[in-house]
Amino acid sequence: MTASATAIGSAPAPHAPPGPLELRWVSSIQDIGREAWHTCFPPTDVMQAYELHQATEAASIEDVQFHYLQVRSAGEVLAIVPCFRFRMSLTVIAPENVNKVVSQVRRVLPGFLFLNAFVIGTPIAICKDLLGVRPDLPKPRRDAVLRAISDEVVARARHLKLGLVFMKELTTRLLPEVRDVLSPRFSFVESAATTYLYLGEPGKSTFKERLRKKYRSLMNNRMARVQEAGMRWEQVADFSPYAERMHPLYLQVLNRSKIRFETLSVEFFARLPALLGERVFALLCFKGEQLVSFELFLKDDEWVHPIYLGLDYSLRDEGSLYFNSIYKIVEVLEAHGKAVVQLGQTSYAVKASIGAVVDRLYLAVHHTNPVLDALLKRFGAELFPPTPLPRSQRVFRDMKENDDGLARHGIHFERLDDGSEE
Repeated sequence: MTASATAIGSAPAPHAPPGPLELRWVSSIQDIGREAWHTCFPPTDVMQAYELHQATEAASIEDVQFHYLQVRSAGEVLAIVPCFRFRMSLTVIAPENVNKVVSQVRRVLPGFLFLNAFVIGTPIAICKDLLGVRPDLPKPRRDAVLRAISDEVVARARHLKLGLVFMKELTTRLLPEVRDVLSPRFSFVESAATTYLYLGEPGKSTFKERLRKKYRSLMNNRMARVQEAGMRWEQVADFSPYAERMHPLYLQVLNRSKIRFETLSVEFFARLPALLGERVFALLCFKGEQLVSFELFLKDDEWVHPIYLGLDYSLRDEGSLYFNSIYKIVEVLEAHGKAVVQLGQTSYAVKASIGAVVDRLYLAVHHTNPVLDALLKRFGAELFPPTPLPRSQRVFRDMKENDDGLARHGIHFERLDDGSEE
């Protein structure tokens, strides 16, 4: 297992054709087709799978319009770059003091720092980019393609009368590959970081066995509260019949999240099982016949990704539902023989308290207005501040082994604690 999205593209191709670049925009992933998509995105990576992004487009997400850039030469595909336009607040991940000031201004100017943005990537939370440059290109050709993509995306944004352009989300490993090429046009700022949890090597030790006694007792007590509350978990392959009940639980979590880049529709949850088949499943928690929580998973040969959580907050404490959702993720990943799980971009303090670590993610940002672009360059760090690292406890009996295990599996990370004893 390795960290996700560590290079631009990853599917081999027979050769890289020379000649001038031909750039063309289409409005649907159907106009690209599965074969061309897999030239630039590996079919083995479920997060970049054609079917996942087909489902995302088909879900008709509010205020989102899709655009796809194809780069060809001599009739062969060199790159596919999914983009979308949507309305966003420029302060989406700004600190609380900035948002307070902006909220006051919006009482007089409701549209202040709201922008119709043009985004390279996908609305859904995959914690990686979708910069689909064919992987076999030699570096000079790859750099030329990246520069052409940069120019064309900005030109498209101007044509659509959109100001802010940004690329989400660049991993720590990918950033150096694109920063030098794109920096004449784009500035680079931090996005909300993602988190990873090392479970232990399959067949050697479980997550619970690795915990210090105090944290193992906490885990046992929280897990017991689910049964005491009369709740039960079920793993469901075809969860489409539950989509109408899953969606309000998803919205409860979304509405409490500071980080909101998209609002998924009921159709997204309803369509996934048919399009992705056995590569998607859900863990559902019921109290009687009432659905009170769910976790949505995507899987491929290398990873099992928990990507969306839904939760009834009126019952959160009764069944210690948030912690138990994470413990069930651990259980599912261990059953699949995985040593590492990516836990995503929210609730850093809670995840730190069970031993998670942070990996930074980055955005490339540009504004088509030169004055506003200069302001972005000057104040980008204030509008897109680094994720603060909350203090966590020494959860595991052997913290060095925990860090070594993450490193063995290719995870770049920063510790969420200061390394001292409690």
